[in-house]
Amino acid sequence: MIKKKIEIQDIQKAFKGNKWNFGNSILYEMCRENPEHTCPEVIIGKVWLIGRSYAAAIERRKNVNVSDMGDDFYFNVVGPKMLEIGPELDERISNLKQFNYITKENLKEVVETHLFLTNIFSDITGLNKRSLASKYLHFHAPNMFYIYDSRTIISARKYIMQNKELRSWLTPFGDKEYIDLVTRLFAFQKHVADQFGVSVTPRVIDSFLLNY
Repeated sequence: MIKKKIEIQDIQKAFKGNKWNFGNSILYEMCRENPEHTCPEVIIGKVWLIGRSYAAAIERRKNVNVSDMGDDFYFNVVGPKMLEIGPELDERISNLKQFNYITKENLKEVVETHLFLTNIFSDITGLNKRSLASKYLHFHAPNMFYIYDSRTIISARKYIMQNKELRSWLTPFGDKEYIDLVTRLFAFQKHVADQFGVSVTPRVIDSFLLNY
């Protein structure tokens, strides 16, 4: 499953994170202190700050209406739509936060929740926003969502082979590209646990892939 040899020293370095630790800690705190989707201003603030911080801004979209440009888009479109689906999104996130880490038993729920939010963002923007969905969910449930972006998937494909059986099982429930990443990183997580007796979080895995 693992293409390249992994050294424990590299895993230990990944635990230290990177120069963005402080900025990330603010986003984690924001979502920890304001986890629900019941207040439009809070929702807008979270979508705006996470999207802008991670080069995945939701305002990048198709078919832009003049009446929904700039701040109007957030307050006229993003806020109301996220408020509408807030109860279901909160329930999904809450159900996953009861777990301490990703397992084969909860993987289906992970990819289903990611697809749910990806589809909502697609309705809002007309574009695929799987990266923003993964990052937004990650900050709300840090132990349960791997972070998807182009750099991460490229690194993951270099290090980890695809688990075709797991991918096939998950395919009906989630976004194909996110499942590609999830199955690789789940294999990585299991390999590190088996090899070194260390439990790695999605953030640690992300730091490892981006650094090594």
